[in-house]
This record gives sequence, C-alpha cells and structure tokens, in this order.
Amino acid sequence: MTAETSPAPAQRIAWIDVARGIAITLVVFHHSIQFLDATGWQVDALVQVTAMLSTFRMPLFFLVSGLLASSAIARSSFASLFWKRLALLVYLYALWCVIWWAWFLFVPRPFDPQTSPVGDLATAIYLPWSGLWFLYALILYTVAAWALRRLPRLAQLGLAFAVACLFATGIVTVSSSYTWRSVGTYFALFMTGVVCRQLVEAYARRVTVWWLLGSGAVLAAGTVALPSLPLQGVFRVALCVVGAAFGVSIAVMLARSSVVRRAVGALGSRTLPIYVLNSLLLALAVALLPVELLPGWLATVLLTAVVITLALVIRRAVGSVSGIFTLPAPVQRFAARRLQTDRLETERSR
Repeated sequence: MTAETSPAPAQRIAWIDVARGIAITLVVFHHSIQFLDATGWQVDALVQVTAMLSTFRMPLFFLVSGLLASSAIARSSFASLFWKRLALLVYLYALWCVIWWAWFLFVPRPFDPQTSPVGDLATAIYLPWSGLWFLYALILYTVAAWALRRLPRLAQLGLAFAVACLFATGIVTVSSSYTWRSVGTYFALFMTGVVCRQLVEAYARRVTVWWLLGSGAVLAAGTVALPSLPLQGVFRVALCVVGAAFGVSIAVMLARSSVVRRAVGALGSRTLPIYVLNSLLLALAVALLPVELLPGWLATVLLTAVVITLALVIRRAVGSVSGIFTLPAPVQRFAARRLQTDRLETERSR
C-alpha cells in the first residue's frame, strides 16, 4: 500500500501532532477574541465565528487526548496509571492554579468576577477555573476511563454519551460556571478516543478530500441548524463528534505536506505551555494596549501569533527547569522507580 492509504506509525503520530497544533491555535484565537471583546474592542463578527468553532476545537483536542491515553488506560494498574499520567496532571493543575491566582492579583482580568480565579484558592478543587479546566477534565476523564475499562465498549461509550448529553442539555449542572458543563460534555469525545482508537486510526488512513469536504459540510449544516433544533444539547454532542471527525480529516490532509507537518506538528507537540500561559499573557496584553489601536480582526490575529510565540519562548527559557512543565525531578525519579517495580511485579506474576 501507499503511504497515504496506510501510513506508518510515525506518520499517524504526525497527524495527531498536527491536530493538536490546529486545536491549540484555535484555543488561543478564541481566548484572544474573548479578551479583546471584554475590553471594548470591536470584534463582534469574530465572536460569532469562534462560537461556531466551539464544536470543533475542543472536541478535536479531547478526541486526540483520548487516543494518546488509551494504551495506558487499558494496560495499567491504577498505581501505574497514576505515576504515568495522573501525577503530572494533578501537579500541573495545582501549580498553575497558584500561578494564575498570584498573576491575577496584579494583572486585571476583564471578566465577570464570578468566573475569575481571584478569590478562594480552595475552590479550584471542585470548581475548575477558566483556562485550566482542560487539565482538571483530563484528570477526571482518565480516572473514569480506567474505572470503566472492563465494561463492554458499547457500554463505556453509552455511559460517556449519556453523561455528555445530561450536561449539554443542562439536566445536570454543577455551579453556574460554564467549565463544568464543558467538562461533562466533552467526556464523550475523550472516551471515543480511548475506546475507538482503532476506528479513528482506520478513518485517518482512509481520509480523502471527499471525506474532508463531507465532514465539513455536515458540520457547517449542523451548526446553522442547531439553534432551531429541539434537544439542542443532544444534537450539540453529536455535532461535536462530527467536528472532531472534520478536525482529524484536516490534520491528516495537512500532515501529508512535509512543511506543514513540521511546522504545525512542532506546535502540537508543545501545547502545554501555550495552554497554561496564553490567558495570562493575553490579560497583560489587553491591559497595556490602547483600545482600537488596530482593527479588531488584525489585533486578534496578531495577538494569537504573538502569544503563541511568547509561550514557546518562555518554554524554551525555563522548560529545562523541572517542576514548571514537568514533575519536580525528585518526584520524577520516584515515579520511575515505582513504575519499574510495577513492571517487575507484573512480569513475575505471569
């Protein structure tokens, strides 16, 4: 077979990194619009555009996250899973909650105080803050997926989609924050990646321009029709699946270009610093920039590019220091010893 119809593992990883690069760029674009809009910039048209992309960017991110976690979830004891994945997520969430809290004591955040992390730091345990809820969601999703792993696959998916629909329709709510609604809704996408990894990879191997156009057309039609549909939350969950499929199609097509694969894939392999830093940098930028210094659309594009670049520069400057974007070195060594012990015990028990 040709490389296009049956890509090697390295190529499959390439499209996954491209997908993550697309998703993180759209996340920063979305946050740029939010911050500019909240400080009086004229970005009304872009607000509508980014709203329409809501069934695309995070569904793609969580689908890919599920794909990457599927092997560890299926094969690991909970102790191994904790030291492989959960320890880092828990540590990063706790660390960056503190950093956010400290940052916004000095830098104004142009949103409703009810959604601001300034306040009781302890609320982060049960109320994920805007911008960091992605890490919080991954912790919950990973634990839930591991707990459900022995159920039949259809049962796992059924439960995940039931949870997603309950949150998306508002039948189940946790506080007034949108973040919990997002956490509940996108569980279905993460579980799709975990449970249906082989199907997603098979789809990626068969993607053509017609699959790209078809999934894009269905997504566009569904987005236009959604406001007039009954049970909007249920249809929104379904539309998120279509959006993720469209995202996979775009990523696969772009990954076939070596130039795009290197550029966007490099971005996709460095999403963590961009994700945790972008809102901090945006808050500082909009506090310093005079309103309407530039046309709103141009300010959005420039802010997106500058913030991503600055986040990568910060990563390059401090990324080698353990404990900022990784576990502290002593904890890493302890985790490595625990994983080695677990492997030896598993081998002896066979």
